[in-house]
Amino acid sequence: MIKPVFLIGFLCLLVNFSALGQDWRLSAGYSIQNIGLNYVPNESYPVDIDGVTKGMIEIELERYLLYRLYIAGKTEFLVHDQEDLFIGGPINFNQVNLGGTIGLQWPKFGVYGGVKTGKIWDITMRSTDQNGNPIWTGTTGGENNLTGSLTAGIKYYLLNFVRLQAEVSHSFNTPSSIIPQRNFNENPAFRSFEFSPVSVSVGVSIGIPWSRPKNRGEKTKRDLPPLIRTSSVNFSEPLGDTYVTSAFGPRWRSVHQGVDLKASLRDKIYAAEAGVVVKAGTGRGYGKMVRIKHGNGYETVYAHMSKISVKEGDSVKKGDEVGRAGNTGTSTGVHLHFEIIKDGTHVNPESYIHF
Repeated sequence: MIKPVFLIGFLCLLVNFSALGQDWRLSAGYSIQNIGLNYVPNESYPVDIDGVTKGMIEIELERYLLYRLYIAGKTEFLVHDQEDLFIGGPINFNQVNLGGTIGLQWPKFGVYGGVKTGKIWDITMRSTDQNGNPIWTGTTGGENNLTGSLTAGIKYYLLNFVRLQAEVSHSFNTPSSIIPQRNFNENPAFRSFEFSPVSVSVGVSIGIPWSRPKNRGEKTKRDLPPLIRTSSVNFSEPLGDTYVTSAFGPRWRSVHQGVDLKASLRDKIYAAEAGVVVKAGTGRGYGKMVRIKHGNGYETVYAHMSKISVKEGDSVKKGDEVGRAGNTGTSTGVHLHFEIIKDGTHVNPESYIHF
């Protein structure tokens, strides 16, 4: 059986989605959930009882409120119940959950907490018939409850689109006092059981981040500074077909010293003007970056790259490739952070280039 997340992930990777310093992220994932049981065993049951693990698919929509802070809504549905690789246990059932989370996301790691409510129904129990063959027996009791849960978890991004995650849930009002339906021809695994309130899940998800193009098509509505032209420099766009996703100036109780530009992973980044490369490496918060010194006291900075294509001391012409767009350093999605510096002071790049 092909797990749904693999098909979803394959389709996502076939399509060239644009991933920027994100406002939103839509994710689809698959996780293996480990569930504890409190039970009264049936001493005459002839087979060893193993743990309960089930396959869950989840759809999550995240909304970033501040640089690292986000809220999310999530739907979970049990899709992989019956015995298979890594999946199984002495009971089968259906399950669906709806929940919300709040979290903090760094470039690679994230933490979150949340609540969810759900329902478990159609519970069956592993049994044997008179000949010792495995069969499933219906149950009664505890199936009409709506459950509630508190959750906490961590996320780790392998790539901009792919992440691993682990979650612990503590549930309330879980099904209890569950007993097998009376049938003298069947030998059930338990005389009675109930769900343990604590469960653990681990999984993988494919996420599509995006930003709303705040400035595209709105240049007449924004108060853009007048363009500055000098005889020594004439800056051009460092990316093709881009727009500003986060402007120069005050941001999150600090000052954003450049502009963030929409980019897709591995887009080519070009020198905005001729000059000499004075830094090609990593910078704190900037990730992989390039700094170019131009004439008349001007410098430009290109940050969060996935690849650097020049080295310190290189002379570059306007339009030469200096690197590829990425998500390195302090960044919540693929984009280019671009700065212009005049005599050691950061200036608004939109005073020189209208993106």
